[in-house]
Amino acid sequence: MDANELLKRYAAGERDFRGAYLVRADLMFAELSLADLYDADLSCADLYEAKLSGIKLSGANLENAHLCRADLSNGKLFGAKLNFADLYRADLFRADLFRAELSDADLTRANLTRADMSGANLTRANLTEANLSQTNLSDTNLSFATLNAAKLNGAKLNTANLSESRLYDADLTGTKAEKADLRNAELFGAKLIEANLLEADLRNAKLSEANLTKATLDGTNFSGSNLSRTNLSESSLKKANLVEANLSEATLRKANLKGAKLCDTNLSRANLTEAILVGADFSSPKKEATLERKVSLKHKCPVTLGRDSSVTLQLYSPFVSRRHATIEIDEGGNYIISDRKSTNGIFVNEQQVNDSMELPDGAKIRIGPFTLFLRGDELELQNQQASQPTCLSEADLSKADLRNANLSGANLYRANLMEANLSGANLRGASFVHANLSGATMPDGSVHD
Repeated sequence: MDANELLKRYAAGERDFRGAYLVRADLMFAELSLADLYDADLSCADLYEAKLSGIKLSGANLENAHLCRADLSNGKLFGAKLNFADLYRADLFRADLFRAELSDADLTRANLTRADMSGANLTRANLTEANLSQTNLSDTNLSFATLNAAKLNGAKLNTANLSESRLYDADLTGTKAEKADLRNAELFGAKLIEANLLEADLRNAKLSEANLTKATLDGTNFSGSNLSRTNLSESSLKKANLVEANLSEATLRKANLKGAKLCDTNLSRANLTEAILVGADFSSPKKEATLERKVSLKHKCPVTLGRDSSVTLQLYSPFVSRRHATIEIDEGGNYIISDRKSTNGIFVNEQQVNDSMELPDGAKIRIGPFTLFLRGDELELQNQQASQPTCLSEADLSKADLRNANLSGANLYRANLMEANLSGANLRGASFVHANLSGATMPDGSVHD
C-alpha cells in the first residue's frame, strides 16, 4: 500500500490499516484522524502538519519520521518506535506514549501536556521549551536529555532517570520526583517550588540559583552538589545528605534540616535564619590522608584534571569542576595549563590563570582544595587530608534551632548566631572568631550576653 492508496481508502471511510508498509511515504498535511495503524511501518515517512488526532499507532515504527507540527493529540502510541523522529512543535496532548522509544527524538516546543510517557525511553531527546505540564514521566529514561526552559509543573517523575540531563531554567513547580535519579543533572535557575524530591539522588548536580522554596527534600542525596545562591526557604531537608555540597550564599530561611548531614559542606554567607538544625551533623570526621599521587606528563599529554571519574587525575571536591583543567605540551616542549571554563578557576604560584599559561618548573598549582607541584616531567598531588572543615563563615544563623547539632571543627568565622539555640550542641574545636553569639543559648543552657 502506498500513500495515495491509503488516503483514498481513508476518504472512502476505511479506518483499519494495521500493519501497513508506508516507509518514506509522503503524507504531508494528510487527514488520518482516528485511523488504526497498529504495527504499521512509517519509518522515514513525512507527516508534516498531518492531522492525526486519536490515531492508533501502538507498536508502529516511526523512526526518523518527520512529524513536525503534526496533531497527535489523544493518539495511542503505546510502545511505538520514534527514535530520531522530528516532533518539533508536535501536539501530543493526552497522547499515550507508555513505553514508547523516543531516544534522540526532537521534541522542541512540543505539547505533551497530560501525556502518559511512563516507562518511555527519551535518552538524549531534545525537549527544549516543551510543555510537559501534568505529564506522567514515572520510570521514564531521560538520561542526557535536554529540557532547557521546559514546563514540567505538576509532572510525575517518580523513579525517573534524569542523570546527566540539562534543565536550565526549567519549571518543575509542584513536580513529584520521589526517588528520581538526577545525578550530575544541570538545573541552573530551575524552578522547583513545592516540588517533591523525597529520597531523590542529586549527587554532583548543579542547582546554582535554583528555586526550591517549600520543596520536600527529606532523605535526598545532594552530596557534592552545587547549590550556591539557591533558594531553599521553608524547604524540608530532614536527614538530607549535603556532604561536600556547595551552599555558599544559599537561602535556607526557616528550612528544616533536622538530622541532616552537613559534613565538609560550604555554607559561607548562607542565610539560615530560623532554620531547624536539631541533630544536624556539621562535623568533619577524621579520614586517613590521601596517598601522594604522581602523573608523568612526558608521555601522557594532554592530561585532564577534574572531579569526573574519566579524567587523568581525579580531584574529587564540590569546588572542582568535572573537567577543570588540561595540561598539554607545546612545540617547544613546554607544559601549558588551560582552564576549561571552571567555576572556581586555577591558581599557579598564587596567581589566577586567565585561559592558559606556561608552567615553570616547580610550579605550585592550586585547584579548589588541592595543591599540585610540577617537578620536571612529573605532576605531584600534595599529600593532604581528604576532608575539609564545614564552612559557615559569615552565615546567618540567627534564631536557628541547633539543639544537639554536631558542630565540632566547624568554621563559624563572623557567623551570626544571635538568639540561636545551641543547647546540647557539640562545639568542640569549632571556630567562633568574630562570631555574634549575643542572646544565644549555649550547650550548657546558659544565655550568652
